[in-house]
Amino acid sequence: MDNAVLICRHCGAPLPRQARWRAVSCAYCGALNAAPVKSVDAGLFKAAWQRAQAGAADVDAIACAGSAYRLIAPLATGEHARVVLAQRIGAMPERVVLKIALDGAPAGRLRREHEVLTALQDPLAAGAAYFSQRLQQPVALGADTLALRVPSGFWGSLDQVQANYPDGVDARHVVWMWRRILEVLAYAHAAGWSHGRLHPGHLLVQPRDHGILIIGWAGATAAGAASCARDLQQAAWSMRAMLAPQRDANPPGMPAAVPAPLASLLRRASEDAAWCGATGAGRLDELLQAAAAEAFGAPRFIDFSPARET
Repeated sequence: MDNAVLICRHCGAPLPRQARWRAVSCAYCGALNAAPVKSVDAGLFKAAWQRAQAGAADVDAIACAGSAYRLIAPLATGEHARVVLAQRIGAMPERVVLKIALDGAPAGRLRREHEVLTALQDPLAAGAAYFSQRLQQPVALGADTLALRVPSGFWGSLDQVQANYPDGVDARHVVWMWRRILEVLAYAHAAGWSHGRLHPGHLLVQPRDHGILIIGWAGATAAGAASCARDLQQAAWSMRAMLAPQRDANPPGMPAAVPAPLASLLRRASEDAAWCGATGAGRLDELLQAAAAEAFGAPRFIDFSPARET
C-alpha cells in the first residue's frame, strides 16, 4: 500500500491516507469517498502529475487559493470586478468563471460573495438538493479572486437579450423567466438572504431548458420584510424591461400587447412594495401561474432564441 496513491472515485485527485479506513471528502472536487477507495501505482501517478505540470510555469496564469488558472476568454467587466472564463492548470483541469477584483474595489467584497453562496449551498436547507444546482457554486477564494463553477448551457445575461429584441420579448417568455427568478428568491429568502440588486445584467438565461441563473450576490443582505420586498419589486421591473421596447422611457411602460392579467400583476408587483412584502415570492409565483393560465391557457413549452426570434 506504501507504493499506492489513493484517488477520488469522482475526479481522480489524490486522497489522504485516512481514506483507507473512513469516508473522506476530496479536497479537489468536494465529493465524499467512502472506503474502500481506488488506488494507482505511486510512480505512475507521480509521472502523470509531472507531465501535466510541465510547462505550467511558462503560462500567463491567474492564481487563486493555491491553484493556477489559464485565461480562456473575458466575459464581462462590472463595477467592482472583471469576469473571465479560465481553466485550472494541472493534471485535473476544470473550467471556472473567475471574478477578479478591480483596483479600488471595496475590500472583502468577493469574500462576502463567497460566504453568501456557500451559505446558499447548505445541504441541510429545505430544498437544497434542487436549488443548490440553480445557484452559483463557489470553487475557491483567493486574496482578490473568486472561482465559480461554469453553469451548463447558459447563453448570456438578459440585458444582452434585450439588445437583440429592440421591440421587447414575447410575454410568454417573460412568464417562465419571472417564474424561475421567483422560485430561487423563495428559496434564498427562506434561507435568510436577499439579493438586493436584481436587474437584467444579473440574470443569466439558459434558453434550451428555460433556466435563469441569478448572479451578483456580493451585495446580499440578511433577509427582512423590506429587503425581500425590494427583491420582488426589482424582479418585476426587470420583467417589465424585457417586455418594453428599448425606445421606451425609464422606467419602462407596459406594452398594450401584454395580456391584462399579466400586465396587472406586473404593475402591482413592481409598484407596491407593501403588497410584495405581504405576498412573498412563493405566493407571487402562484399568482403568476394563475395569470398566465388566464392569459395563455394551459402551459406549453415554446422554444426561445436569445439572439433573435425563430
